[in-house]
Amino acid sequence: MKCASKLLWLLFAVNLFNYIDRQILFAVFPAVKADLHLSDTQLGLLASAFMWVYLSAAPIFGLLADRRSRPRLMGLGVGIWSAATAFSGLARAYGGLLLGRAVVGVGEASYGAVAPAMLSDAYEPAHRGRALALFSMAIPVGSALGYLLGGAFEQALGWRAAFFIVGIPGLCLGWTVWRQPDLVRGAADRSVQTAGRTAGPRLAD
Repeated sequence: MKCASKLLWLLFAVNLFNYIDRQILFAVFPAVKADLHLSDTQLGLLASAFMWVYLSAAPIFGLLADRRSRPRLMGLGVGIWSAATAFSGLARAYGGLLLGRAVVGVGEASYGAVAPAMLSDAYEPAHRGRALALFSMAIPVGSALGYLLGGAFEQALGWRAAFFIVGIPGLCLGWTVWRQPDLVRGAADRSVQTAGRTAGPRLAD
């Protein structure tokens, strides 16, 4: 259980930065629009490019996760989206920023499609719901922090610095995830079934 808790908190931290990176763009929209002289249509494409790429890449990573090392896939994905977030701060034109936000979708697809499955293998059914609930708590917290930190960093250092600052921790987390051992698929469910057969049939209360 100790190893499972360690994995849970690591993936919670990654999911937290996942949503910080995803939402920070919206916090700096006015500054980006003014600096790059963008139209409302261009801003809308920046927001939707991530989602379209995420939608397209997630099934591919889901298939790979059934055949490849899941920590390696997640670590690669976290590294890609964090580098793409930092790259967004280097963009001098609309095309570069659009590319950066689209690549964020590739990285996040690898993580979003794999992490819940790995957590399910780490926790037996009796504890799995709580683990997944805690993992999912990072979604609203990370989203709120994305707006809060994005606005604060943009005011203090400019919108480009905001992308750099939130991208760097993700690179460290990606390396940590990469180094984790993979889990046997379905091991938690099989251990419960084995324990049930050993104990014999139980009557309902």
